[in-house]
Amino acid sequence: MMIATICCFGSTVKHRYRPALRRIGCGALLAFCLGSGVAAANDQISVGTVNGEDIWLDDVLRAAERLPEEFQQAPLENYFSQLVADIIDSKLAATAARTDAYDQKPEIAEAMAMAANRVLAESWLAEKVRSEITETAIQNAYDKFVADTASREQVTASHILVETETEATAIITALQQGADFAELAKEKSTGPSGPNGGALGTFGRGQMVPAFETAAFNLAAGSVSDTPVQTQFGWHVIKVESKEIAPAPDLQDMRAQLANNLSTQTLSRILEELRARQDIQLRSFADIRTDAMNAAQ
Repeated sequence: MMIATICCFGSTVKHRYRPALRRIGCGALLAFCLGSGVAAANDQISVGTVNGEDIWLDDVLRAAERLPEEFQQAPLENYFSQLVADIIDSKLAATAARTDAYDQKPEIAEAMAMAANRVLAESWLAEKVRSEITETAIQNAYDKFVADTASREQVTASHILVETETEATAIITALQQGADFAELAKEKSTGPSGPNGGALGTFGRGQMVPAFETAAFNLAAGSVSDTPVQTQFGWHVIKVESKEIAPAPDLQDMRAQLANNLSTQTLSRILEELRARQDIQLRSFADIRTDAMNAAQ
């Protein structure tokens, strides 16, 4: 059977071969990063031969990594033979196609060239990316994360949510005159936290809607917003109880995330550098669609 057929099978290559299959990210590039690592890790282990030509384990593992993620849940041994059979069928069918000069057809030759370019490009990019994801690079990224305390800032806050700006302004005035925030929240707030005195607990950046987050993080600990804050939920009066910096996770706990981030950044930089040296002219989609529609008439 061919690739489309074996997509019904699943895998967990990364569980069985974790040392060789450590992910470094980069989307479609991942399979090639993994494949290159596998070849080095198992020194070209043969799983069989076809007419004297070896079928390599890393080819099988690369085929497994191309399966949809949702199918990669079963142990590798459950479908290993099916992957090998697919590789055999592909080799035999490709040989027969060449015998029939099928690879000489213009449209087939063009498709083959495009596929070869993608394989070459992804393999080269994977090697370039992998060479930059060193222990030093990961340590430097971690040090920058630790130094960036703003990204780990947390706020413990409460709020009173009402429907109109007028109501919110009146509540601010009452608070300035000595009213108790929690009691006003229980009485006036339309939000689900109202019965609890408006308490929202502790949250970091990115956990609240932008307008609310900006206002809360700009307030000093122990202070109340002196103007109402509008969001899609209504008008808020915010009280910040306290502010703190969350401790940074250990390097080991962040290693995979840091490596993925570095991989993405490195890949983007390499591609930008390649494009910067080329003359690339692109037509608008509207013009292309017009030409396509005219050609179809």
